[in-house]
Amino acid sequence: MARTLPVCALLILLPCAVRADDAPKPTVVRLTVSPQAAPKPALRYQLLPELREMNPGNPIQGYLICFMEQSNFFNNQEAVEDRSKWEHMPLKDLPVKELRDYGGAALRQADYSARLDTPDWQLLLKLRRDGIGLLIPDAQVMRGLATALKVRFRAEVAERRFDDALVTAKTMFALSRHLGEHPSLIGDLIGMAIGSLTVGPLEEMIQQPGCPNLYWALTDLPTPFIDLRKGCQGEVVMVEAEFRLLDENAPMNDAQLKLFLDRVRSWYSADTLNDRSIKGEPIDWVAAQAKNEDRVRAVRKRLIESGLVADKVKQFPAQQVILLDEKLEYEIERDERLKIMALPYWEAEKLQAAAPKEKGEHLFALVPALLKIRQARARLDQRLALLRCVEALRMYAAENDGKLPAKLSDVKLPLPMDPITGKPFLYQLDGDTAILRGTPPTGMENRPGYDVRYEVTIVK
Repeated sequence: MARTLPVCALLILLPCAVRADDAPKPTVVRLTVSPQAAPKPALRYQLLPELREMNPGNPIQGYLICFMEQSNFFNNQEAVEDRSKWEHMPLKDLPVKELRDYGGAALRQADYSARLDTPDWQLLLKLRRDGIGLLIPDAQVMRGLATALKVRFRAEVAERRFDDALVTAKTMFALSRHLGEHPSLIGDLIGMAIGSLTVGPLEEMIQQPGCPNLYWALTDLPTPFIDLRKGCQGEVVMVEAEFRLLDENAPMNDAQLKLFLDRVRSWYSADTLNDRSIKGEPIDWVAAQAKNEDRVRAVRKRLIESGLVADKVKQFPAQQVILLDEKLEYEIERDERLKIMALPYWEAEKLQAAAPKEKGEHLFALVPALLKIRQARARLDQRLALLRCVEALRMYAAENDGKLPAKLSDVKLPLPMDPITGKPFLYQLDGDTAILRGTPPTGMENRPGYDVRYEVTIVK
């Protein structure tokens, strides 16, 4: 079932946990860079397509054309194996002559599509119809497109064709943002994965002699990079579609109740719920709850207080009352999680930590793991912010005879705060190497992908 896909997407994004007896080991990114002043004009280089590059149209349809035109390039086993190899091998070993114009017309189509102005996944009617059974193969294939673009990006960096490399960077970041327009959190997660995929070649690029300074280009990127609002609202629409058989306005007969409970049972058989879900068969659980007269009496009162018409609620059979109360409980829990999604990560984390822990079983345990999704987004934002600080160090070195600052506050440019903590990044100068580090989210200290340390050395 489609609802299992968020777990798969998180596995793509989130690093594997280490054993409890292992010492935490950060991800160390060693960069050897040259001093480089800001370009003039300052915004000569950009990392997202500018309005003057745009054309009218829907980029989503354009991306899908890439696969229609060159299916063999994307799906042939040998091509996939080569791409996997070239994605990770050292730059100096890349067969750059073979990779010139890599992807040909298919990736040029991606460049064109990334510069269309109206992303529309055309899924709203399917969301309402298919609910949590929604299938989104069109979003899933975009990761393959991003991997092919990454190979082209790395080949351009290896040959120091910086203008071409920045065209590819714009395409990849635009693709990432367009996934952020998908009306599902799965789409958002794929967008974050593509954004993270783009960071690696950028790190390689700024180490090449003559690479322009990208401080202002990184500063110009939106923060947060992926907007979760549409994905969160899409999740609400999907779950609401599952409740269309549960009537709030008229009493339900036994056949109607069974039809709805059969639907609920399908969620359980498809592993779509979280760990607060009930044990056993939903129909048996609801029947047992309906026999509890005290609970049914209290639930009727609660439903009336929530806004349902009292005369109607009094006519509902006990099982319908229990189901409506469970729906209300889902909506309360959902909104408690959603209401903090727009806050900066450190504020949302504090509120969530202080919130009472949810207890007991819940029939409709359909609220996704929103904290993990926010952590994944904060990780991408943190990586982009760290890279912006690295470029600030290159500018500082250009103005100070190749020297690195003793303290980060010596840099006079405005520097981003750590998206995890809202505080300055950790910094120390160790000889000729600057160590720049973010703070992992609480509970993620032992996950290397959330504990990133840049070690920056200046080539004088």
